[in-house]
Amino acid sequence: MLKSLYISSFVIIDKMRVDFDDGMSVLTGETGAGKSIIIDALNQLCGNRSKASLIRKNAPKAVIEGIFEVNMSPALEALCEELHIEADEQFVITKEILQSGKSNVKINYQSSSNNALKLLTPYFLDIHSQFETQKLFEEKNHILLLDEFAKKDLENILVDYQNIFLEYVHMNEQLENAIEEDMSDEQLDFLTAQLNEIDELTYTDDEVDEMEEELKKLQNFEKINESIQTFSQYMNHSQGVLPQFKDALSAFQTLSSYEEFQDSYDQLYNHYYNLMDEYENIMEIYHDFQFDEYRFNELQETLYKINRLKRKYGFTMERIQEYRQELSEKIDTINHRDEYIASLQEQISHLKKDATLKAETISQIRFQYAKQFEKDIQKELKEMYLDKAVFKVQFEKTKLTKLGIDKIKFMVSINSGQDLSLLNESASGGEISRIMLAIKIVILQYGLVETIVFDEVDTGVSGKVATSIGEKMRRLAQNMQVICITHLPQVACLAHHQYSIEKNSQDTQTIASIHRLDQEERVLEIAKMLSGESITQEAIENAKKLLNV
Repeated sequence: MLKSLYISSFVIIDKMRVDFDDGMSVLTGETGAGKSIIIDALNQLCGNRSKASLIRKNAPKAVIEGIFEVNMSPALEALCEELHIEADEQFVITKEILQSGKSNVKINYQSSSNNALKLLTPYFLDIHSQFETQKLFEEKNHILLLDEFAKKDLENILVDYQNIFLEYVHMNEQLENAIEEDMSDEQLDFLTAQLNEIDELTYTDDEVDEMEEELKKLQNFEKINESIQTFSQYMNHSQGVLPQFKDALSAFQTLSSYEEFQDSYDQLYNHYYNLMDEYENIMEIYHDFQFDEYRFNELQETLYKINRLKRKYGFTMERIQEYRQELSEKIDTINHRDEYIASLQEQISHLKKDATLKAETISQIRFQYAKQFEKDIQKELKEMYLDKAVFKVQFEKTKLTKLGIDKIKFMVSINSGQDLSLLNESASGGEISRIMLAIKIVILQYGLVETIVFDEVDTGVSGKVATSIGEKMRRLAQNMQVICITHLPQVACLAHHQYSIEKNSQDTQTIASIHRLDQEERVLEIAKMLSGESITQEAIENAKKLLNV
């Protein structure tokens, strides 16, 4: 559940911290006071794209931080391991939005990403906005909603099917390319020439590096020779370091019989012979290194060919060898074109058969769950005063797709005798809101999410219908945390906790703030929602009646 939310310099919010409890909480306030900004902030924690316009005017950055308490599940633990996040029963999610429009994300104080938020937060937070309700109009989402309801029995087999389907699609692309690709004798000769050109230079990247280093030495031979001669002059000339060091050591030797000088003499003695050994080692390397004009020309020519090869086929010898493998496979395909195409067709046939069998099993599972889904939705709609409504899941068979062989449509008849039709063809805004709420409630009963946020899900309803929606959310709050934004007193009075969001002008800026209401404050807030800015005694009495105080 969402324990705490901190927002700083976000849109019209300066600084705001609000603690939430379990049960049902409502956020109320005048239109434009900033209620939806709370939802926008939570959406940022869910991985929504950030932008500089979300930062409050004159602020360097916006900060949003949510603290969630969660019940760890095996799936969530596995995801945390995959994302390299330390799994815990408390998640602290922090997001900074910068003036550049970019964002910094931290999960449990570890740097993370928006993509990680998109994967992680659905395990403990679900935000239902008016946009989500509008998505119900899109037929493509109907199958996803049913699959969410059937997730327990459908998830694993759907993953297996999709792996087969993707391989099936890939094989079809290979077959199409094989049929369309130029496989003439001229193309075979061209590819063979490329292969032979690569095979002339079978070096590794390490070997190329060694040749380049060797060429560099040969190119700089004169400078190396001059430096070594100067070095040897300083080291071993009659007045050089080594002879002078040896004379100094001989002079010092007469003192080595004294105990105080013995260690120093021994150290200098060792240094002299170590220095002599290193000098001889350097000169030995130098004497082995001679300028070879034939080798110099050979290296230049070989590296020239290698660099030309890199420009044509890849920037590294490893990539060139990968391209060589591709060439070899293409040549083999041309030489055995008929057998290759036949092999692909046979593999495609097997994959299609396997995919079709799994798709049919998936369809059967969906059909079984659809009957229970219809029944559950029907029950919820009846309790929200849509007792004449009929909700049906319509199946149509399609060719193989990523989701199987089903095309799903949610059909509804609102009134008795009315034909079934798509939602956007027959339902009003208030009816759509209730249908979407019914779907959400039914799906959430089988899920693991611990916090559900409703953003004005009661739009377009009033009276007893509004009360029924509030009762639905309160009932849902028995099993999970419910947070909702509402303009309706019938909904607000049913909440366990109520927060008022207000907008105030400070200097040249507008600042939004949030305040948790006690019982007396709730009475006044509900009365304001009933009668407007001018609160009447009658409104106060009605508010008390609604709140049972």
